[in-house]
Amino acid sequence: MRLINWIDLGIRGIGVITAWLTVISIAAYGALQMLDRKLQLGVSSYLPDLSTSLLFILIFLTFGYTYLRDGHVRVDVFRRYWSKRRLAWIELVGGVFILLPLAAILTYYGWDGLMRITKYAETQVWAQRIAGVIGPILLALAGMIVAFRNIAFLAGKRAKGAPEQSGGLHND
Repeated sequence: MRLINWIDLGIRGIGVITAWLTVISIAAYGALQMLDRKLQLGVSSYLPDLSTSLLFILIFLTFGYTYLRDGHVRVDVFRRYWSKRRLAWIELVGGVFILLPLAAILTYYGWDGLMRITKYAETQVWAQRIAGVIGPILLALAGMIVAFRNIAFLAGKRAKGAPEQSGGLHND
C-alpha cells in the first residue's frame, strides 16, 4: 500500500502544481492582453492561443487529481442512500470497465497526436499534446489506486472505500 500512497501523493502534487501554475499564468496573460489593448504594445500577438493551451493543460493534468478527490460529476440521485460496500462495488466496476479503457483510448490517441506534430508544431502545441498523453496516464493510475483501495475495503483490510469521499454522502 505504500507504493499506492506514494503514487497518490504524486498525482495530487502534479494536480495542485499544475492548477496553480496554469491559473496564475492564465490570469497574467489576461492582464497582459488588457494592457496590450490599452497601450498597443503588440505583445499579445505573439501568444495568440496561450490561454486556451493553458486551459487544456489544466484540464488534462488534473483529471487524476479530481478523481482521487471525488471531485468528478455524479449523475446518480440514489447514491446518498447506498451503503459504503455498494458504492465501493460501483466504483470498482466503473473504474475497471469504463475509466481504465477510456484512459487507455485517450492515451493512445494522445500519443498518436504527439507523434504527428513532432516535426512542425510550436512549443505550446507540444505542451498540449504532452498533457494529452500524461493526463490520461495519471487518470489511469488514479483509477488503479481507487480499484486497489476498493478491493482492500471489500476484503476488510481498509476502513474506507475510494475515492475518498468529501463527507455527508454515506449511510452505513
